[in-house]
Amino acid sequence: MEIKLELNMNIGKKHFTVEPEIETVPITWQEVDDCVRTIVGKINFDGTKIKTVVGLSRGGLVPGVMISHQLNAKFVPVVWQTRDDNIQWTNMIQVHDSEDVLIVDDLIDSGRTYEQIKVHAPKAKWAVMYNKRPDIKVDFVAGNLYNDNRWLDFPWEKQ
Repeated sequence: MEIKLELNMNIGKKHFTVEPEIETVPITWQEVDDCVRTIVGKINFDGTKIKTVVGLSRGGLVPGVMISHQLNAKFVPVVWQTRDDNIQWTNMIQVHDSEDVLIVDDLIDSGRTYEQIKVHAPKAKWAVMYNKRPDIKVDFVAGNLYNDNRWLDFPWEKQ
């Protein structure tokens, strides 16, 4: 929702667009640990064998490392940045399109990262702590927050 303001000044009219403050939801380290345990539990219950965990920078690095330790799997960090419509990626050469690869991110929000990487690795499994998109079905998710536009403030984002 945008709020449009018109300000009348002696020198003429000025137009401003003001975004309302987005509500934030603080995510604790305990909640991160709970999400990781939930994801690993679902992977084990499903019987999926994961040899490589790919953690997407930045949000997927911490949960990716945690998941890789619990699954005793190799960890590969990958930089994939889609902010400002500027795609940046490194290390993707190491990601093999295989069913024993798990790509980890903190959440699916817009879905753009998921859609772009899925083209390069369609067989790889996906795990996210939170999914905000009901139209995107992730292999392993700890929690669904469908159509929730609050900002999730993860503990590694704190200053």
